[in-house]
Amino acid sequence: MEQDPTWVFNILWTDEAHFSLHGDVNNHNCPIWATSNPRECTQKPLHSPKGTAWCGFTGSFIIGPFFFETQCPVNGWITETVNDQRYLTLLRETFVPCLIQRGQIANVTFMQDGATSHTANPVKAFLIQTFGEDRIVNRRCRYPWPPRSPYLTPVDFWLWGYLKSRVFLSGPSSLSELKDAIRREVSSIHPDVLHSTVAGFVTRLWNIFSPVVVVMWCNKVVKVFCSLCVHCFFDLRTSAPPTR
Repeated sequence: MEQDPTWVFNILWTDEAHFSLHGDVNNHNCPIWATSNPRECTQKPLHSPKGTAWCGFTGSFIIGPFFFETQCPVNGWITETVNDQRYLTLLRETFVPCLIQRGQIANVTFMQDGATSHTANPVKAFLIQTFGEDRIVNRRCRYPWPPRSPYLTPVDFWLWGYLKSRVFLSGPSSLSELKDAIRREVSSIHPDVLHSTVAGFVTRLWNIFSPVVVVMWCNKVVKVFCSLCVHCFFDLRTSAPPTR
């Protein structure tokens, strides 16, 4: 980034997320603070239909959404669980052809998190074949993405929350309406918003790592100071006149 400040804007940030038809959000990490038991109760369907969408975007364009689904002769399109084989199929048959059609296959650096389906050997081999080792940011690759840092990525930090805040305003009543709403909102995102989002990632990155650099620098100064004190102490002892 210091050598080429525009490099980060060519990273293709990718991930997938679940969209529940009833707008359910995982609120496991949303506690209610009170001095006594608030007796709060949230009612939601036990098994709400959902779709799993995959998206990727750079600082200038967004690609997707693509859905993990299969067509059933009786029930129509059915959402599938993401595994390495389905993820590889999506990359090979949908994502890469779309990226080639845009003429961006040679310009982007592909980034994904360390989910099990993302780091499988067949997926890794396909990504290296497509992008080369120097244009992949992922666990078990030359440029690994730090584990347990989901909110550092612009996809988790901004995209999914933004889409879910917009998609459910129309009140979709079926999965097909839900997927249409996701496609509509994704297509309406302006490139200036994408550029601003990636620029925000750079700011957050600096705020995270600049204190670390300061601490490392301070530790180094303290170590040098202590080392000098030790050397001075021994020099004084060796150079001190003999006692009588």
